[in-house]
This record gives sequence, structure tokens and C-alpha cells, in this order.
Amino acid sequence: MIGKTGSNPHWGLSRARIGLQRLRSKLRSPLVGSMSIITVAMAVRLVLQIVVFGIVAGSMGATQFGAFASVAALAAIFSSFSGWGADQLLLRRVGRAREELPKAMATSMAFVALSAPPLVLLATVVVPLAIDSSIPWQLVMFIAISDIGFARVSQIFGSCYQAVGRPMGTLRLSVGFATARVMVAFLWVAVARHHDALSWSHYYFAISMLATVVSVWRVRRELGPPHWEVAWHEWRDGFHFALQTASQQAFGNTDKPVIAALSDLSVAGLYAAASRIVAAAGIPVSALLYSAYVRFFQVGVAGPRASARLAVRLLPVGVGLGALGTVAILVLAPLAPRVLGHSYIGTDAALLLLAPLPVFRAVYSLGLDVLVSTGHTGLRTVAQIAMPPVNILLCCLLVPSHGVIGAAIAALLTHVSLAMAVWMIVGALVRQQSTPDPASIGVGKAANGTPVS
Repeated sequence: MIGKTGSNPHWGLSRARIGLQRLRSKLRSPLVGSMSIITVAMAVRLVLQIVVFGIVAGSMGATQFGAFASVAALAAIFSSFSGWGADQLLLRRVGRAREELPKAMATSMAFVALSAPPLVLLATVVVPLAIDSSIPWQLVMFIAISDIGFARVSQIFGSCYQAVGRPMGTLRLSVGFATARVMVAFLWVAVARHHDALSWSHYYFAISMLATVVSVWRVRRELGPPHWEVAWHEWRDGFHFALQTASQQAFGNTDKPVIAALSDLSVAGLYAAASRIVAAAGIPVSALLYSAYVRFFQVGVAGPRASARLAVRLLPVGVGLGALGTVAILVLAPLAPRVLGHSYIGTDAALLLLAPLPVFRAVYSLGLDVLVSTGHTGLRTVAQIAMPPVNILLCCLLVPSHGVIGAAIAALLTHVSLAMAVWMIVGALVRQQSTPDPASIGVGKAANGTPVS
């Protein structure tokens, strides 16, 4: 009998084989496979988005790009209520029962049809008053229809592929539309008389409409048509999901129009350009979150502990992917003004401050997914909706005196605050699940099954 493992030369080889087999098993898992496909799709789309961003932002200049980005930021908040949480409802319903897809599609379309038109009208009236009266209402209308109407429909139909575990469908749609947008950007530069925000909004509207038509056609062809049995009773959960998305959009977009109001459209343009680059560097993190989202709903039925265990298991991967984004931002920072043009001087300094954001996004997003997957959507919404006031307050303190640098510091502090708050909430929920019900303490059963105290 061998008393020490070190005296058996085959023991180390056996452990190595077992470790290799486990690694292969993980690499062949559906999550890793889905994440790999989504990462490729997002990486290709990232390159194409950078091309579009460079063309559009460079041709407009910082002031016009600031106007476009500010309008788009507020339109994104309005678009959160378009569909009344339809994409989240679809993912939850189909993630638990694949055969529910046709009915879930019908419910999503009904909610979009009822919510999108009044939101477009409201945005067209409110957005110019909130940012700058010099912004044309036509610019607001074209962006509002594109983002509140067309983009939401495309997103919902793209979610159908995510819900049924067919990431290749997502890859084809996202890469195809990104390629089309590059072609439209080149066409805009070559054909348009004026390279301003209003001119680009016409082309933006056209490609958004085309993307919606193609999305609907492909999903109906590959996954089947909707079955028009609308689950009207889901409106309450849909509102919670919509409020959650709105709080998330407000967290990511409120600062841009606030910066424009506190300073000017040029400073808003500098910050918006830096934000776009940071968002692009966060694509690997987005791929992880996108691939794991349905899995959170599946394990979340067991309670916060199971969902938190999944989040903790994914946390090192998320932080590592975020770190890659941070390195990319640091590399791109000095190049940004040279590529975008003289009017974007100052973007490089903002990027140096915003570089850690992909890491913090991975940390708080995994925690937020724990909350929503365990039925605590309200807590997720509260955590997110508390951040825009913090960001606005910091912007009011820092932007007037420090400009785009102050805006970047405000964003960094807000992300750190959200990461800390979310994981404090998750920890409290896990502890609450671990605590036995007081009503059951002192009550047991005898050997014959009779309750005793």
C-alpha cells in the first residue's frame, strides 16, 4: 500500500488527465460555446462601430456630435419603456419553457405597439426643451423613431435567438447590421451636402428601419411566426422590467445632457466620444453578460444563494475581460484626438480616467443579474435609479470648473458606488436565505413523525 502520493509516479499524471478532462468539459459547455460566438460577433461589430464612430464623429465635429449624442442619450431613456419590458419577459418565459416562444413573441409585439408611439411623441416634445432649444425637432423625431420604435423591435427579435440558445442567429444579425451601418456612413459622407447631426439622423433612421424589417423576416423564417395569444397579465412584471431598464439607461445616459446643460455641446461631445470608446472596450464583458443572462434565470429559481454562486464563479472571468478593456482604453487614449480631429482634444485625458469602467461594470452587472433573476427586480431598480442623482450631483460640482475631466471623475465615482451597493444587497439576500424561519425554530418531529416542541 502506498502511503504517500508522491511515491506513486502515476498519481500526478492521473490528476493532470483529470484536470485536462475537466477543462475540456468546461470549454465544451453551452455557456462557453455561446460566449465564444457572441464574443466573435461583438468583436466584429466593435471594429465596425469604431469605423462608423470615426466617420460620423470626425465629420461632424465635437459640437454637432455632442448634439446628436445628447439627443440619443435621452431617447435611450424613453426607449426603456418601449415594449414595457418585452425583451426581458420573453427571455424569462422562453428560458424556462422553450415552446412558449410564439406566444412570448406576440406579447412582446403587442406591448411595443401600444407603448412606442406615445413615447416617440413625448420625446419629440420634451427632449429639445431639456437639452438646448437650438436643436431641431426633426433631429429629435428621427432619432426617437429609430431608437424607441425600430431599435426596440430589432432587439426583441434578436432576443429570440438568445432565449432559445442559438447565438449564431445573433451573430448574423448584429454583424450584418453593423456592416450595413458602415456602408451608410460612407454613403452619407459622399452624398450628403451637410455633415451635421440632422443630416446623419436621416441616414440613421433609414438603416434602423431596414434592420427592423430584416430582423422580423429572419426570425419568422427561422424560428416561426408569433402565436397571437397575448399574456396581458404580464404587464405588471413588464413595468418592473421596463423601470429596471430605464434606471440602467438613466445611469448610463443622464450625464450627457446634464453636461451639455452645465457646459456646452462641445464639452458634451468630448465626453460622449470618450464614452463611446469606453463602451466599445467593454464588449468582452458584454459578451459574458449576454451569454450568461438566461442561465441566471434558470438557477435563480433556487434562490439568491444559487444565483450568487453563479455570479461569484463568473466574477474572475468578468474582471479579467474588463481588465482587457481597460488596457485597450489606455492604448487608445493618446490616439483618439489624432483620429477624430483637433476639436476632440481633451478626450484623451477623459479616457485615462474612464479606463477602469469595464472592470467595475463586470462587477456590478453580475450582482445586478443576481437580483433580477431571483425576483428582486425592485431592488435592482432602486440600486440603479439611485445612481443618476449621485452622478448629476457630482457633475454639478465638477463639470463647471473642470469640464470633461470633471465629468469623467463623476462617472468613475458613480460606477464605484454602484458596485459597492449592489454586492452589499446581494450579501444581505444570501444571509437572509441562510437564516432559518423563526416560526420553524423549536418545532421538530419525533421519530414517529409527530410534531414536538
